[in-house]
Parts: sequence; structure tokens; C-alpha cells
Amino acid sequence: MSTTIDAPATAGPATEEQAGAIMERLFEAVLGELEISTVWLGVKLGLYDALAEPATSAEVAAATGVVERYAREWLEQQAIAGLVSVRGDDQATRTFHLSEAQRLAFTDTASPFYVGALALLGGGCGASMPTVLEAWRAGRGVSFGEYGEDVRLGQGMFNRGTFEGPLVQEFLPAVPEVDALLRRDGARALDLGCGVGWSGIALASAYPGLTVDGIDSDEASIMDARSHAAEAGVGDRARYEVRLSDADAEDTYDVAFFFESLHDMGHPVEALRAVRRALRPGGRVLVMDEGAEEEFAPDGSPVERFLGACSVLHCLPVGMSEEGSAGTGAMFRPSTMRRYAAEAGYSEVQVPAIEHEMFRFYVLVP
Repeated sequence: MSTTIDAPATAGPATEEQAGAIMERLFEAVLGELEISTVWLGVKLGLYDALAEPATSAEVAAATGVVERYAREWLEQQAIAGLVSVRGDDQATRTFHLSEAQRLAFTDTASPFYVGALALLGGGCGASMPTVLEAWRAGRGVSFGEYGEDVRLGQGMFNRGTFEGPLVQEFLPAVPEVDALLRRDGARALDLGCGVGWSGIALASAYPGLTVDGIDSDEASIMDARSHAAEAGVGDRARYEVRLSDADAEDTYDVAFFFESLHDMGHPVEALRAVRRALRPGGRVLVMDEGAEEEFAPDGSPVERFLGACSVLHCLPVGMSEEGSAGTGAMFRPSTMRRYAAEAGYSEVQVPAIEHEMFRFYVLVP
């Protein structure tokens, strides 16, 4: 008895065109990955900072301690990529500098356009890939601290501009009940998963009567947060501690915040439940988390693709690092928020009219 297997049909022009589009897209992705790696080098070595004034490759090398041949190759590559500006034709005397837009992108760490944060995040996640691979094979998670300094600092810088600008200037005033609570005499706020502290510092700076307690399980983040708060002059009102429990007080806080942290927590319902007990009467919880689409759908938007990749490489492994994790990940959809809030004992989940391309905001009413 013989079996006949039909040969696959020859790919037609339409199929080849689609395959070519996939290849072109991934070529652009690899190009982006390579260029962001050169940005990582520039950030880590201080090469962009050396371009505050026009400089030759020899001057950049002298300022940064990099061999001139390396400095020249990097500067020329950056100019070819359109990331650094250049004047002159002679290799030995041409100078490189940053335009005002390039300066905002590469040297102003407080700028909402600072792309060094993305370079640090990308570089840190790339360096952690062997650890992530082993975690996937072993069925375990990867703690936030295991991702290292670049991810810790990059994550903080990525959101800093939002905290210091739109959050306190636009978003919170758009939620009058929360804004009023923060303006109470002796108001206290809880910042859960505070990271390196920029959110609490922005709150303390914007609301002079407010005291913010930031907690995070990552000790290195807490040390950075304390240093940042002291430098900002609000160290007495933006206070940071390492606590593995999300709240250990009752009737203490007027507002509790989860700034892009709830989806990373292994036990989000328990965290929300503990925070509900920590609120004073009339208190509220404000969650700023990923703006994933309402429902799963293939061929997603750039933001949805970004969130999906972050979830695979970082957010889900971090959440899975705790025993019995909920395994939320970065695809944090509104239905998930509503379910967690209901299980934690909240009576209402409000979605304020705040527009942001990356984040969605929720107000939880106990």
C-alpha cells in the first residue's frame, strides 16, 4: 500500500510579496536594534555629553577616555544615521555636535523625549536574555533586580518626564476627587512599586502639604529613590522603604498609587486588598497602567506590539518570580483591572477622561 503526499503549491506573487514585506519589516527592526545599541554605547560612555559644544573625534576621545579610532567610527555612524550633526569635510578637522532636538533626545534626562531611557532598557533586556531563556525553560520567573542596573535606571527615566509634567500638571487635576484628597491638610499618599522614586518626588513637589511613602521590593531602586528625593529637596516628604508587603497600616492614606506597577506584581489582588485597608475613609486608589486594547486581536498597533514584546521579555518574567503568581504581564486590559478590583473588594472602577498613547488610568472606589 502506498501513500501519495501532494507537493505544496508553488508560492504565487501575492504570497511572495507578503513574505517580502515580513522580511523588510524585520530588517528595519534589526536596523533599529543595532542603532539603539550604538545609542546605548553613547549613553554609557558619555559620548553625547561630550558634544555639548562642537568637537572633533580627537576631542571627543580625550573627553571620554575612548580610543580616537573608536570615537571617530561612532561619530561617523551617528552622523550617517542622522542622530548627530556634523560640519566639515576633512576627517581630521570635521566637528560633530548636537542640534537642540538631538540634545533633548540624548542628553536631557528629564526630557520626555529622552531616548537614552529606551537604550538602557533595550540594552539591559538584551543582556538578560540568557537569564530569561533559562527561566522559560525552568518555568520560573526573573526578579526585577536580576535585570540589572540598566533596566532599573532606564525604566525610571522612561516615565520621569510623564511624572514631572503631564501627571501633576494635567492628569491629576482632571480627577478632581483625587486632586482634592492630595490637597488636604496633612495628606498622605502611598506609592506602590515606586521604583527609583520619580513619581513620589513629582507628587511631593506639586503638592507642598503632601507626604508620600514609596515602597518597592527592589533594594537598589529604593536606594536610588532616596538619593533622588534628597537631591530634589523633598527627602522629608518623599520617603522610601523596602517592604515585601504592599501595605502594613490601616486608615493611613488618602490616596494610593500604582504607577505602571500593578501588572508586574505577582499577587495584584492581595496588593489591592491591603491598600483598601490602608485608605482613610473617602480615600481612593489611582492606577496608571498599560494602555492595552480592550480585547486581544492579531496585527496590533505599534503600542500593542511594544507592550506584547515587553511582556514576553520582562514584565511577565518579573511577575512570575513570585510563588503562586497571577502572571498578569503587560497586556493589562480593562477587563483584568475590573476583575482584580472586584476580587479585592472595590465597589467601582472609574476610567477618567485622560488621554495617553501608552497608559490607561483607573480610579478605584472602596
